[in-house]
Amino acid sequence: MKVALLSSGLIPLPPTKGGAVEEYVFQLSRHLRKLGVEAVAIDFTFSDSDVGLHEISGSLILKVKVSKIDRAPKKRILQELVFGLKASEILEELDVIHANTAWAGFAVATKLKNKSLVYSCHNPLWPEEKVHVSEHVVRLVEGLTMRRSNAIIALNKTMMRAIVEKARVDPQKIFVVPNGVNTEFFKPGIPADDVARRYGLEGRRVVLFVGRVTYAKGVHLLLKAFKELITSYRDLKLVIAGPLSDHFGEEEPSPYAKILMNYAEKNLPRDSYIFTGAVDRDTLRKLYSLAYVCVLSSYAEAFPMVLIEAMASGCPVIGSNAGGVVDVIDEGITGFIFRKGDYMDLKEKMKFLLGDEALRKVLSINCREVAEKRYSWEAIALKLKNVYESINPTTIENSS
Repeated sequence: MKVALLSSGLIPLPPTKGGAVEEYVFQLSRHLRKLGVEAVAIDFTFSDSDVGLHEISGSLILKVKVSKIDRAPKKRILQELVFGLKASEILEELDVIHANTAWAGFAVATKLKNKSLVYSCHNPLWPEEKVHVSEHVVRLVEGLTMRRSNAIIALNKTMMRAIVEKARVDPQKIFVVPNGVNTEFFKPGIPADDVARRYGLEGRRVVLFVGRVTYAKGVHLLLKAFKELITSYRDLKLVIAGPLSDHFGEEEPSPYAKILMNYAEKNLPRDSYIFTGAVDRDTLRKLYSLAYVCVLSSYAEAFPMVLIEAMASGCPVIGSNAGGVVDVIDEGITGFIFRKGDYMDLKEKMKFLLGDEALRKVLSINCREVAEKRYSWEAIALKLKNVYESINPTTIENSS
């Protein structure tokens, strides 16, 4: 079976500093190949020298050349559309096309109407009732792509219910398959003295946030909750690990990130927090391994990779009741859930965990066990292989 996995192209494969969808495409292509599927990840490049096939860590990546769009309204959307149209030109000979982002997926669904198409919905805003006008446009585009697809991958049951209701998608075409995590890479007990020294974490209980520092991630809620706790728990240190800019490739902190850094400077002891900016994946796994708890304070989430990476690292998690978070955290088993937007409820959940070391150790063990059993990439790849075969039965005959 020949399968193409499309990312947005906006973050190069393999991703090194963030990019949940790109990590999904990269890891899935690796593990599908281990199952005998001829999977290739499709990426774009602006450079002639990068065009062609690249084998990286067991993943086969095909880079296609596209023209760079420098100055245009919504240039990121246009760039993704151009990538999808360009990729469509080389996908005719493949059995299944698996798209993962709205605009590249829309381009492929429009151009290749007779191909077997799978679409994974990673958009965290489908379960939300009140969204900006631009999100209504995205929903029109993504909804059309899903209705034209042979199969839709919902990352959890919350997402499935939302897209059935709001995108008018036939529920018989939807398969619930979560994201996966590399349980060999993210694991407990990784030697991390270098990272502890770099960020001043020796002898501290680390409260960790991982993700782009944006309003949607609710980082201000975490800062306010942390401010309530630091007077009672002097050994705490808040680590905010993730890009400070609004978009990949930008260096300047966003206005929101600047407001948060100013708030922290005025309201928290200087040695009680750090904004690391974007970190590489080796640093990230060491931070998870060092952390006492990982907090995700988002207003909207589809399926947060952060939570399962933390769990694989044996780190208990606390998240808001936003979107797919409630499908990942087993309350009282792997962590706790707080009311979205309520920083005082977040504070109470953090305080409860900080006050019970024995419970924290039990949660840590549970986290690792759940990650291995439920979210290993081996298990996820096998589920998706079965989805591909269900919509393209001729590939089963040809391989038998």
